[in-house]
Amino acid sequence: MLIGVLALTAGCAEKCQTTTLQLVTEDYPPITFMRDGKMSGFATEVVQEILRRQNLPDNIRMMAWEDAYNLALKNENVVLFSTTRTDKREMLFKWVGPIGSYRDVLYTKKGSGIVIDNLEDARKVGKIGVVDGWFSKEFLMGLGFKNLKSAKLPADNARKLVAGELDLCAFTDMTAPEILREAGSGMEEIVPAYVIKTYEFYIAFSKGTSDEIVNRWRQSFNDMKADGTFDKISGKWVPGAAPVFRTSGCGTPGVRLPWLRISCSST
Repeated sequence: MLIGVLALTAGCAEKCQTTTLQLVTEDYPPITFMRDGKMSGFATEVVQEILRRQNLPDNIRMMAWEDAYNLALKNENVVLFSTTRTDKREMLFKWVGPIGSYRDVLYTKKGSGIVIDNLEDARKVGKIGVVDGWFSKEFLMGLGFKNLKSAKLPADNARKLVAGELDLCAFTDMTAPEILREAGSGMEEIVPAYVIKTYEFYIAFSKGTSDEIVNRWRQSFNDMKADGTFDKISGKWVPGAAPVFRTSGCGTPGVRLPWLRISCSST
């Protein structure tokens, strides 16, 4: 994720107060990623459009998700995107969105014979690959899973899954194709075994960020939805996505699930 320093002029009743924001994101294609030295992705374009509408410079920068998340937790005036909104995180941040939704999926190597009908089945496998700072890790740890093997980078887990060193890996449906590509593999080498949960992702602001700044971002986001800009951006990224299949047995495709459901409500 990137840390960018952004000078933001916040209007106020009697005077303007200049606040320094840090904008941070991770390498999480197709939502946020670097292409030809420039930031790109679905959520990135949404944030960039908000910056443009407020005449603010685009200084987004990238760092590992866990580092970016901790930065937002421990410091004021940090913008963290995209961030899964959960009950556990609800009071830790201020929220603008949602931008969209995704599914956390447990994948297994094709031909592994592993059958996951419920989370109790997942407890019984040898090793489940998870990523530091991702909510799938937090969720499974919260359920008391003892068979989790954590990595800082999702591509590391993908390589281990394909090599047979992990029994399952938790990825999101929208990012799994690119993670496998980065690992030198492809989606044809793995199959979805179980859909853990569906989440919505947002732009998150650290608690120390003023409500006025958050409300200005929220208003710009709502304006984008009203004038069709949001639909244009989402339409650019959704068609290229890979479908996810709910599976039964050892990875036999069942009901096709859409890659991404865009939600247009806001908070």
